[in-house]
Amino acid sequence: MSIEGDEDALLRDVCRTLERAGFDLASPERGSDGLRVRREADAVVVTWEPGSQLDPGHLHPSEHEGMRSALQHALTAILAQTGHAVRIDRETGEVQVRPHP
Repeated sequence: MSIEGDEDALLRDVCRTLERAGFDLASPERGSDGLRVRREADAVVVTWEPGSQLDPGHLHPSEHEGMRSALQHALTAILAQTGHAVRIDRETGEVQVRPHP
């Protein structure tokens, strides 16, 4: 299997894992708010943007740090329990997922 095939399999596995855990994933085509999953060169990245229901007043992003932190910890626990190598990028807050070595 090619490296690209491995990365596609990781992306599919992360999406399936999160959906089975009850998360609704945002549509990548529309760039919608919510939980977003994308593939990068060396990892699958999971991010979250609050929807209009949670942010009707268009609050500053720092207003959502408590929710973002709780979600990061939940994502990390769920993905690690299913055998993935997971870390949170301290600069961006993105959850990065790599296959276990």
